[in-house]
Amino acid sequence: MATYQRTEAYDYNRVMNAAPKRAPQRQARPAPRPRVIEKSRAQLRAEAMRSRKATIKALVICAIFFMFISFQIYSQVKVDELDRELNAVNTEISILDSENTRLNMQLDAMISLEKVDQYAQEQLGMVKVENYQVTYVDLSGDDSVVVSGGKTYRNLWQTLKAQFSK
Repeated sequence: MATYQRTEAYDYNRVMNAAPKRAPQRQARPAPRPRVIEKSRAQLRAEAMRSRKATIKALVICAIFFMFISFQIYSQVKVDELDRELNAVNTEISILDSENTRLNMQLDAMISLEKVDQYAQEQLGMVKVENYQVTYVDLSGDDSVVVSGGKTYRNLWQTLKAQFSK
């Protein structure tokens, strides 16, 4: 065995001796002969019928599963659409609320009590009411209506009271 220093060469004899040896191949067994079972026509028809029923059941289950999945997807799409509409309406409501607040503040600034009082005194020439200008109305008397011609009408309570007092 030769050794090489500072070269890129390989010692192929070492590599060839290190390779694993193959195990001997086993001989394949002959395949067993299938047993043939002969069936009558009635058995074949029954088997075919069972096979059709199983196929139909599988198709029905697949169709139901497909419908269920489709309904779930449709429901989710509708929920997403309604969420988008709800968000749009909520956004519009918040915009309108802020606009309402702005307008109320503007109205309060325009119609403050001081401004109304100042406008009434300066523009309209009004003055504040004095005590001697106040007249009180006495409403403690009975309710009655005087119609032209001297007839008087009483309310229902007075009419009943007059009827029972006789």
